[in-house]
Amino acid sequence: MPASLPPAQLTDVAAKLGRHWPIAAVTAILGLILGVVGAIVIPATYAAQSTVSVNPMNSDPLLSTDSNQTVSMATEQQLARSRNVVEAAAIRLAPRYSFTGQEIQDALVVSSPDQSLVLNIEFTGATPQEAAAGADAVGEAYLAERRVDASAELDRLAASASSRLTELQAGAVDDASGIEERSIQIQVDALANQLAQLSNVDLNPGQIVGAAEDPTTRATPGPIMLGIAGAVLGLLIGIPIALSRKEDTTTIGGIEAMTTIGDHPVLDGTKDTNRADTWDIAALMLQVPHDLRSESFVIMLDADDDPLSIVEPGRELVDALARRGRAAQFVDAGAINEGKISRGWPTVTTRKSWVGSIVVLDTTALTSDAHKVALATRSDSIVLSRNTTDDAAALRRLTGLLRSKNAAVDLAALFPPRSGTLLFTR
Repeated sequence: MPASLPPAQLTDVAAKLGRHWPIAAVTAILGLILGVVGAIVIPATYAAQSTVSVNPMNSDPLLSTDSNQTVSMATEQQLARSRNVVEAAAIRLAPRYSFTGQEIQDALVVSSPDQSLVLNIEFTGATPQEAAAGADAVGEAYLAERRVDASAELDRLAASASSRLTELQAGAVDDASGIEERSIQIQVDALANQLAQLSNVDLNPGQIVGAAEDPTTRATPGPIMLGIAGAVLGLLIGIPIALSRKEDTTTIGGIEAMTTIGDHPVLDGTKDTNRADTWDIAALMLQVPHDLRSESFVIMLDADDDPLSIVEPGRELVDALARRGRAAQFVDAGAINEGKISRGWPTVTTRKSWVGSIVVLDTTALTSDAHKVALATRSDSIVLSRNTTDDAAALRRLTGLLRSKNAAVDLAALFPPRSGTLLFTR
C-alpha cells in the first residue's frame, strides 16, 4: 500500500490549489463545453441486435449428421460478414435506406455464444429504426446466402452422381462377366440411393428467433455524459497545472495577501509608527476571562524567528496586557526540552502552578511546526506574529496544520518589515 502524504504536505497542496483554483475551474469548464459540443457535433448512433438460430444443414448424406461436425460457428460468423451477404443486405434496405456493402460491413458486429448454434448480429445506425432494420436485413441476407450455398452444393453432388450413373450405365456391356455386372449394379444402386437421399436433404438454413427491436438509448454518449467526462478530464489536467504554477513571491507582502490565509479578522499594523499601539489593540481583542481564580489562561504566540531582532513578540504582548491591567507571565517555549513537549508538556502539574495567571507561551524559537501545533492544542488562545517580509508559504503551512487539528485562528495583525509582526488569536 502506498504511503499517504504527511498532513503538512496535504495542507500545502490544498493551500496551493486554493490559491490557483481558477486554473482548475477554467480547464474543467472548457472540458465541459468541449464534451457537450462534441456530443452535438458527433452524430448520434444506435445499436440493435438480431438473433439468428443456425440450422445444421448437411448437403452430403454420406457425412455424419452431428451438428458439431457440420457447422463451424467461426465460419458462419465470417459468412455473415461476407461481401455477398452485406451487398444483399444493402439491396434489402434500399427502399428505405441508402447503404453500400462496405458501410454495412463497417457497422456490423457478429458474435456467437460458446457451444451454441446462435449468431448475434449487431448493427449500428443513425436512428433506432435504421439500426433495427439493418440488423434484420443482415440476418435475412445471411440465411438466404446460406440457403443458396447449400443448394449449389446439393446441385453439384446430384450432378456428379447423375454423371457417374450415366457413365456406368453407358459402359455396361452385354458380355460382361457375372462379377463385373454385379459390381456395376452395386455402384448403380449406391448412386441411385445417393440421389434419392439428396432429394430429401433439408435446405432450411435457420431462422431469425429474435427480431431486432428499436433501441431506446444511444450507443454513443449523450451531451450530459460527454460533458461530465470532459469536465472531469479538464479538472485532471487543470490540477497539475495549478500545482506546478510558480509563485511570484514567497513573502506575505501586504494586508490583502493576509486575507487569503483564513477567514479571521486581520489587524493591520503596517501603518502604526509604534508597535506598542498595534499590540494594545491586539490585547484588547483577546478574549481573556476576568475570573482566573481557579484556572489559568494560556496564550500561544508564534512569530518568524529573526536572529538579528532584539524584539521579543511574546514580551510585547505581556507588556500590552499589563497596560490593560492584566498581568501576564512570559514563558519561552524554546527553552523547553522538545522531548518534554512531545510527551505532553505543559503537564497537569505545570498547569496547576499557573492557576490564576495569564501565561504567554512564546513558540518563536521552536523549529518544529509539529511541536508548535501540539502546544497550540494545549493552549486557550493562539497568537501568530508576522511581518510583511516573512515567508507566506511557511505561514500557510502552519495555519493549515492548526486547522487540521481544529486549532482555529480568528485574528490576524500584520507589522512592517523586519520589526513587524502578524498576530492570530482564537
